[in-house]
Amino acid sequence: MAAAKKSWKIFFDLQCPYSKKCWEHLPSIKERFKEEYEITTHVTSLAFHAQAFPAQCAATLIGTQLGADARQKFEDMCFENQDSYMNAALGDCRKSDVSAVFADIADKAGLLGEKLNRQQFIADIESWEKAVKPAYAEHKVALAFGVYGTPKHVINEKLVADTESSWGADEWA
Repeated sequence: MAAAKKSWKIFFDLQCPYSKKCWEHLPSIKERFKEEYEITTHVTSLAFHAQAFPAQCAATLIGTQLGADARQKFEDMCFENQDSYMNAALGDCRKSDVSAVFADIADKAGLLGEKLNRQQFIADIESWEKAVKPAYAEHKVALAFGVYGTPKHVINEKLVADTESSWGADEWA
């Protein structure tokens, strides 16, 4: 009988450039440790990243409406297009401008269509029941583990201190 895998949770902020560095190493980390760990990713938001919570709401909405694979595709596309919603790109914008950027990202990922169209996405990204409340619930999970920055790693339900976003599979070995 095979031993149960250990859990490895990685918490990202979709606007955090350090999270993006870690995300770039994620495929090699998953490949290297797939036999020993069940590696999952989770989104949270840091207060000083103005677009982080709207990004989290968008990811939550897509996950609820289109499923986990679509959510992962959206999160990947967010990291690939992170410059489009950084403070320098958006400046002093309105919430509707931010929602439009995330709709563009969802569209680039091929996620908008009959089941969730652009207009519905933009309307629902600020819905308390469909996006905000579930995103806040995810945020509270991160807080419960003591996640205070990103990226952060929780292995076997314990926050691992003093990790670096630049660590790849070799540094974790």
